[in-house]
Amino acid sequence: MHLIARTGDEFRQFWNGERNFLIHSALFKFEMPLIPAEEVIDILRRDSEARIQFLDDSLSDAEQNNLIEKFKAAPIEKAVEMPISLAHFHLQNFYGAGQFLEHFQECVMIPWRTFLSQLGFTWQRCYPIIFISGKGCSSTYHADSSHVLAWQVYGEKHFHGFLEPEKREPVQKLVESRTGVTRIDIPQIDPVDILTYDMQPGDLLWNQLLTPHWVDAGEDEVAMSFNISHGGVAYRGEFCPNEQVLRQYWEKNPKSAWLVDVRY
Repeated sequence: MHLIARTGDEFRQFWNGERNFLIHSALFKFEMPLIPAEEVIDILRRDSEARIQFLDDSLSDAEQNNLIEKFKAAPIEKAVEMPISLAHFHLQNFYGAGQFLEHFQECVMIPWRTFLSQLGFTWQRCYPIIFISGKGCSSTYHADSSHVLAWQVYGEKHFHGFLEPEKREPVQKLVESRTGVTRIDIPQIDPVDILTYDMQPGDLLWNQLLTPHWVDAGEDEVAMSFNISHGGVAYRGEFCPNEQVLRQYWEKNPKSAWLVDVRY
């Protein structure tokens, strides 16, 4: 069953559950002019902090590095045809005057943080990431130790989670070994267990902390999203059920918090 938060009460209710959900545009939406996706890719691939990957287990490190160099050097019209996974976790690199994210704080981060505050939420970490996938490319199968708001801005993505994530990958297991479930090849899964959201530009999806998922890009064009990662999200001082499990583990293993995110 798809979930769409149309009111603040529904957002708070769904946040306190385990399924991913969409946020209706009548409740919240972003408005920010963007340059073409090809230009974004051209800018990011030239930045030293960009993470460029070709998700293929058969590639050696040398082959992977060779493809990355080809991607960086290729004419942009050829680069966008390559099966890339491109991410950037330091968007402040592009906030300067005249840069392509010059207005990102005022158009995206401030409105979003204001929205959460107005609904009564607090948090300890909130920062944006860009994810770009080549045509028809898939992400890894993984789970994040963060709540993630995905804002689809170019192309389409198919965001696959589970109707009952706890049955697929118990939260306690993910807390103790989150990266242990990460894999490039998608495991065999009964389709009736999958909860898929087909995301078009403008769509907003809340991905629940510590729930397994993977994302496929559409076949016809590259797909790009801004994903806002959150940690320590609480409503009236209470964490959601999944984060309560995480926090209990951290209380017993305090050094583990720094292994999840050094910015924590």
